Amino acid sequence: MGLLRDWNYIEAATEIPALSEMIREALIHALFVRNDRVLPREIIADLTRTPAVTVKIRDDTDVRKLVQVLNGEESTLSLGLPAEDYNYFRTQLGVGKDREIGLSVRPHTLLTYEWLVPEQRGVQLDFSAYTARSFPETGHTVVAQTGAPWKALYDEALAKGHLVPTVPTVPLAFAIGDAVWGDAPLASYDGEFSAYVNALRTISAFGHRTRVGFEEASNNGTGYDILHATLPLAPEFYVPMEVALRLAPRPAATKTLTYAYDDPAKLSAALDKLPRTSLRFPWVHLADATAAAVLRPGIAPDPFTVQVCLAGTASGMPAREKALDAALAGFKLKAGDVPNPYDLPAADYDKAAQRVERSLFVGEIRLPAASAGDLANRLKALGQQVASKVGFYASLRASGTLSAFPFFDHPKDRTHMYDLSKGVARVVEKLPGAVFVSRLGHLWNEDPAYQERMRLFRDIKLRFDSPHVLEPLVRP
Repeated sequence: MGLLRDWNYIEAATEIPALSEMIREALIHALFVRNDRVLPREIIADLTRTPAVTVKIRDDTDVRKLVQVLNGEESTLSLGLPAEDYNYFRTQLGVGKDREIGLSVRPHTLLTYEWLVPEQRGVQLDFSAYTARSFPETGHTVVAQTGAPWKALYDEALAKGHLVPTVPTVPLAFAIGDAVWGDAPLASYDGEFSAYVNALRTISAFGHRTRVGFEEASNNGTGYDILHATLPLAPEFYVPMEVALRLAPRPAATKTLTYAYDDPAKLSAALDKLPRTSLRFPWVHLADATAAAVLRPGIAPDPFTVQVCLAGTASGMPAREKALDAALAGFKLKAGDVPNPYDLPAADYDKAAQRVERSLFVGEIRLPAASAGDLANRLKALGQQVASKVGFYASLRASGTLSAFPFFDHPKDRTHMYDLSKGVARVVEKLPGAVFVSRLGHLWNEDPAYQERMRLFRDIKLRFDSPHVLEPLVRP
């Protein structure tokens, strides 16, 4: 994750006499671009350190032993490493010195950018080989190891009579863990990824196996539960090893319908009307012409393309399609043979993901569906201002909210990332009811209530992680 570490670092940096007079946003900018003309040399050193050792995880015992070594309960001998690896491990980490050594998780695929402050010469966990999936004999659930590729889980579930309800709005080669500790935008028409998480199997800061939640069923009780209260910051409190997900039964029939629009106003009206109906879908996605050209390079793109996955019985499909046509009135063209990115063969999905990941993404915009056309116009104007081709992928929720991910055809350097993030933030300020959700956006937020919540989460983290092993907080 990294949010608490970044937030705590910025709070501590404002206490340094040389930086105390800086405006918070100017300090964040200097930290993000690593401006050595403004920042002390020691801070630049903090920002450019990388984890000393990367450990590829194949079993939860690997993590348990590693945590127990880092928290001081066991010696490095308990790791059972060959002599050469043992010496390298101790040398790189500086084991034996009087300092805390923490661990962090390396995302499989990152949509936007890394957090500001890296793990300070600690251990980085690589879950790319930790990919098993377990489907129980009854019910529609799965327990997936956090390194499991989303696409592999999706295809395997279909073959076993299940449907993975959450799909990535931006179709990249994500692992399941990327939705826990990264920024993978997995969601369905009915809810976010967290709504389908029944439980986590984790390793605590003391090396204990800890189960958070109930694997067989979701916790639908009133009030807050520890699973969903900590899920947005899960790696700050424990090491997530496996995720128990609620699935849906595989529909008897499915059909992908594609609607093309050339008028932003008609698009907005259709997307606003659809959630007001009683219709339900696995997913509803939107792409502008730039995004559609990346996804389907062999098909001439329309200004806006809405794809809807219909699911149900074969006999009921015509009636559902007719109702959908009425709700999405105003479209220019309709097609039933345009492929969606999720049902492609794995090799074709990976090729599409490689094309998509070349773009520079800065975060997510949450806005009312009725503002979709306004967003498209404002993003186009921003692209002209920064001399960059701009596009966006979006997904619609049953709540009437649109989740949009703008992207730019720009070099992926930190200066461009920051400037384009500010540009998108200014666009969002002009859209009523919209909010910009990004890693920088979290750090820019100076709302007193938000700051108080961050302090509360920091206190909770220090209680969960009293040995200071799990992405330990850093001060400049």
